Amino acid sequence: MSRHSTMCSSKSWKMRKLVRRESKLVNNLSEFLIRVSAFARKEVAGIIRQPRLVAILILGPFLILLIFGLGYTNQERTLNTIIVIPTGSTIEERITGFADRLRGVTLFDFVATETEADKRLDDREVDLVVVTPVDPLGDIRAGRHATLEFHHHEIDPLEQLYVSTLERAYIEAINREVLTVAADRGKSQAGSINEKVQDALTDAKALQLDLERGNGPAALRDLEALAEDMQVLTFALSDGLAAYEGVESLEDETNPDQPQSIFGNIAEVERLMASLALLDETQGSFAAEAEQAATIVAELTLIDLFLEEIQNLDSRVVARPFKGVVSNLSGVELGPIDFYVPGVIALLLQHISVSLAALAIVREMRGGSIELFRAAPISSFETLLGKSISYLVLTAILAAILTALVILGLTVPMLGSWTGYAVVILALLFTSLSLGFALSVVSRTDTQAVQYSMIVLLASIFFSGFFIALHRLAGSVQLVSWLLPATYGTFLLQDVMLRGLPVNPLVLIGLLLYGFILFAFSWWRLRHKMASV
Repeated sequence: MSRHSTMCSSKSWKMRKLVRRESKLVNNLSEFLIRVSAFARKEVAGIIRQPRLVAILILGPFLILLIFGLGYTNQERTLNTIIVIPTGSTIEERITGFADRLRGVTLFDFVATETEADKRLDDREVDLVVVTPVDPLGDIRAGRHATLEFHHHEIDPLEQLYVSTLERAYIEAINREVLTVAADRGKSQAGSINEKVQDALTDAKALQLDLERGNGPAALRDLEALAEDMQVLTFALSDGLAAYEGVESLEDETNPDQPQSIFGNIAEVERLMASLALLDETQGSFAAEAEQAATIVAELTLIDLFLEEIQNLDSRVVARPFKGVVSNLSGVELGPIDFYVPGVIALLLQHISVSLAALAIVREMRGGSIELFRAAPISSFETLLGKSISYLVLTAILAAILTALVILGLTVPMLGSWTGYAVVILALLFTSLSLGFALSVVSRTDTQAVQYSMIVLLASIFFSGFFIALHRLAGSVQLVSWLLPATYGTFLLQDVMLRGLPVNPLVLIGLLLYGFILFAFSWWRLRHKMASV
């Protein structure tokens, strides 16, 4: 009886102990949530009581995007240009006619001296001076390039690149014009050359016929006449059809089935004629020589066909046989504003989050609130978590409003998943807030915290990929880029919004890991500060 009573009493005592432990755990958790939510309500209420701040946070980023979208023009710049045509120029008429077809420039004037043109360039009357050569043909005959000089006063590297691009385009256009004229002349000469080919064919056929009949003396006379025809033909072909021979040079010379070029045909004819020149007119049979003559006829027939092809070719195609076609396999046509929007969203949300969080702890320290938190008592983790939740909710609402304004107001495409977009935004906000708290716990004054947040903003403009693509930065500098949340945000948002790709898990994990490291550092520093108060 006593043993049974003792066992029941022991079980009852263990049950009561377990209940008290669970009750204490529930009470601790409840108190933790109450303290954290109190911080969240405090921060949210503090911001809501400032309507101007709320309006700036909501409308400010959108107005920046709107003004940027309305103000950015993707039009080709037109440069006011003076063309210098020196006195005695041999190409004055060609230059004046060609200048009217130049793109990207507005012809301002033609002058005769480089000094006058450069003075007007120095006075900012024009943007570009083009100096043409006096005697380009003489330069070329002397083995020199005929040089056009482009003078400008641009200091912006992008504008310098634009002028260099125009220079290359103009030189290419002039060279193409020269080649087109040469090709036209080649086509006009092809008709007269064709007559010479017909003469050579007539003599070659006569040679073949005489050899088949066994008439050696007549065959030698035919061979002599053919030699004279070939000498004239070879000179005419080398003088008039060089541009077309350049097109034929594109054929695969390593392919044994590929027909040889026209000058290869000429060389084969000359080789066979040299062999036939050793002909003994007294020999009995000329069967082998007749086969060689037949080969000569076949080679001359190929030359005749080539000349017919030349007369049907477009000279502009011969002058520029290749052209490029660019295909964007993404299947999306983006405007210039669309490309920058993901970077602007990442940059603005990072700056808002960092600025809010950077002032959060330092103001509590300067105002003496940390001493009250210790007396409450409230732990450093509860303080930091409460502020993080409040700012995360607030900035998430701002991000949602900003996204709606951008998608509906600026009609920026959203090609990917909205779920993926939301995950990226929340990860970006969390890491940005953690960075702001890290700056706050190392700052001693509000001014210092603001300066730190501005440094982060400036670094993000240059190193996050918003202004300069990451691949244009040195590898050591890219380490700085990946210390900025905006870099991760820009990369991920461009994939989701503009490419329609799923969220890159490696980059997302890197962003979240970076955020947790910053949060842990902020917690450690805040705990140290609260303990030393």
